[in-house]
Amino acid sequence: MSFYKTLTPYYDQIFPANKNTQQFLSAHLCKGGKILDVGAGTGNMALALAKEGFAVTATEPEKRMAEEIRMKALAETISLNVETKTMQQVEEFAETYDGIYCIGNTLAHLRNLDEIAQFFQLAFKKLNKNGVFIFQIVNFERVLENKEFSFPVIRKEHFDFQRQYTLTGDRILFTTALTVAGQTDSNTIPLYPATASQLLPLLESCRFKEINTFGDFNSTPYSINTPAFIVTAKK
Repeated sequence: MSFYKTLTPYYDQIFPANKNTQQFLSAHLCKGGKILDVGAGTGNMALALAKEGFAVTATEPEKRMAEEIRMKALAETISLNVETKTMQQVEEFAETYDGIYCIGNTLAHLRNLDEIAQFFQLAFKKLNKNGVFIFQIVNFERVLENKEFSFPVIRKEHFDFQRQYTLTGDRILFTTALTVAGQTDSNTIPLYPATASQLLPLLESCRFKEINTFGDFNSTPYSINTPAFIVTAKK
């Protein structure tokens, strides 16, 4: 069973919808515009923005998660297009968009800077003129400085969830342990720890303009001490 398929039944409790994230995205995206959510997870953000009047396409390659999005949209009678394309398959969408966002550290699942640059190029191509591109990853500058980074244990009524980052070579190993009814399922996936100093030149080379950086979804200015690295940029 895949890493994220295992997490799907518990995903919304582990990573609940965040109002600050929704407000940040809504403030930077074109009101009522066509937007693409890349790596949508179980769709909480895509659904929230669709309720605001955005025309949302949510793409999530983990099929069980994509089906979860469809079921939520159906249950709430929300109009939402759901696809299972990966970041590298963005070019296969026939439409162009007023906004594209990729949050939740999704970008770190690409293998190297070349793949990240290719995704940036595809996003630029799929944006309408003055369209907005937004991404958010963990602040890997801070993680790399510490060499190892553990998260607080998430304890819920029916499960515990543990996470840890460990640096190995040019990758970070993201290890999780999900314990349900005394049984623990552990998974490790490699992440590419791209930093601000690496990513900003890539955006510029892809011809993005009005590039702004933040350290969280409260719009705190980015620094090495902030928890996240968030970028907004325009075509």
